[in-house]
Amino acid sequence: MKRVVSWLIIVVLAVVPLVGVGVFSWVQAQDPEELAPKPTAILQKPTTITDDGSVNATITATYKQGMTVFAPSWQGTITGVSIAPGATVSTGTELLKIDGVARLAAASASPFYRSLTVNDKGEDVRDLESVLQTLGYFKRKPNTVFDDATRVAVIALEKRIGVTDPSGVFDPGWLVWLPADQLAVGSVNVQVNQQAPAVGEPVFVSASSLDAISTATAGGPFAFNGTYVLSQNGQDVATVSRAEDVNQDLLSRLQADDSSNADARQYQVSLRYEQPVQALSVPSAAVLTDKDGGGTCVYGKYSSKDAKYRAVSVTVTSGTLGKTHVQYTDDLAGFYVLADPLAIMGEGAQCPSK
Repeated sequence: MKRVVSWLIIVVLAVVPLVGVGVFSWVQAQDPEELAPKPTAILQKPTTITDDGSVNATITATYKQGMTVFAPSWQGTITGVSIAPGATVSTGTELLKIDGVARLAAASASPFYRSLTVNDKGEDVRDLESVLQTLGYFKRKPNTVFDDATRVAVIALEKRIGVTDPSGVFDPGWLVWLPADQLAVGSVNVQVNQQAPAVGEPVFVSASSLDAISTATAGGPFAFNGTYVLSQNGQDVATVSRAEDVNQDLLSRLQADDSSNADARQYQVSLRYEQPVQALSVPSAAVLTDKDGGGTCVYGKYSSKDAKYRAVSVTVTSGTLGKTHVQYTDDLAGFYVLADPLAIMGEGAQCPSK
């Protein structure tokens, strides 16, 4: 009898653990998360801080490459160059002299390509009269007919540029076409005593021009929602309150990165509030955005008596690693924020749409 009892005890001790393991394995196979530990809801009041909004930012300035101004059909020797880098060129600006005759810039609708004289007609006649009007030589409304008034104006032009025997016949080589008016000279491609450049060769190249300026942080474009002190290398440089305040004048006072090039220049700067503000610090994981990305909120409770978590809208001002700073309100200061709403509430953790 004792032997039978001993064997029963041995069988029970061997079989029961195996049955337990089998049940555990079956439950896991049905729902692997059933036995996983549940996350613990952590509620904490926001920490009141003094926030100076400090953030590192990158200013990027992009530039348009300069335009090339090409020579018309010329022959002869360059006897004078009238432009230099930094000069501004517009209609009527003398660029150079060839065998003593000046060649002027002209911002017309298109380049001049043929000689023009009395009774000639065409849009190029209108363009010529418009240039002559800008120079003060043509007093009437430009039209498409080269008449005596046009001839008188052309003679005045010839006298100005140094033609020794004015005839009133327009030579297209007198005017150099500008692709745009008011061009700043970047580099000059002609020199005194050289042969005049052949048709289509460069006369000068305009300076590159600023196209756009953007300011961004690691989180994306920087939103100017107050007045900030901009500094670089520990030195305060300027006070800015709008994107427009970050302009070419400000860039001239900053040092560009070594990696900058002719097309784009970058400047590493710091921004902080001119007047620090009171703010609330909450865990970054607590801050949610609505489905449209236009609003932010946190979930939590006002007291342990609250049956459900509720959403409170917040305005993000800045942040540090793991912490997000939001605009101070008395309502939020007394709110117990849920540290990780997604882990606790799952898909239910969504900011209400406005």
